[in-house]
Amino acid sequence: MSNLRVIRLSPNGDDVQGLSDWENIPAHRVLAGKEAKVRRHKFFGGDRSGGQVRVGVSEATAYSEKIDNYPKDEFMHVIEGSVTIIHHDGREETFVAGDSFFMPSGFNGVWKQTETIKKYFMVFDASVGTE
Repeated sequence: MSNLRVIRLSPNGDDVQGLSDWENIPAHRVLAGKEAKVRRHKFFGGDRSGGQVRVGVSEATAYSEKIDNYPKDEFMHVIEGSVTIIHHDGREETFVAGDSFFMPSGFNGVWKQTETIKKYFMVFDASVGTE
């Protein structure tokens, strides 16, 4: 019998741990918002055939970053705030609270948020082995 269970996601982390402390986003990634910070909570992480899956919630202050060859497949659902994704061809798409979107591995463009954003995420990372 499996001990797996359905996990309720909460925008503030779980009842015991909540969100992590604020951490600086590495300066080499940041185009704008030099004091950018992030905090998160991982609800689930596990190995799957071909990679690793992580599910959680994260919150980040305003910043922008250039994305070159995004290293994972990530589904996101915006809880609060907004983000504008600028595609390599200059096309822009803005996602606001209630919107969901998927960023595929290999994506190139710019992540631009002018306010704090909170989002749920589900990541499949094939670069993380399952050994």
